[in-house]
Amino acid sequence: MADKNYIGGSAKVVSTQFGEIINLSLKLEDMQKIVNEKGYVNMSVMKRKEPGQYGDTHYVVENDYQKNREANGAASAGPSTKAAEMDVPF
Repeated sequence: MADKNYIGGSAKVVSTQFGEIINLSLKLEDMQKIVNEKGYVNMSVMKRKEPGQYGDTHYVVENDYQKNREANGAASAGPSTKAAEMDVPF
């Protein structure tokens, strides 16, 4: 992720009797801008260095891994790991 595309809203970890839960409140208009061709919104929840003004412990950015991968020409598979395609003695 070279340039982070922040998704407006808040993300906060809350401790419960069942463990930690990350509560998200996100802006719909930010998510609509990054919907992919299959209708999914790919996001990453990242931990903040310090809690925000309203106690936010995390922030949300667009997960653009696949876009970056295709843009860099890395969408093709790497070396084959199938035994039939490898030079193996068996």
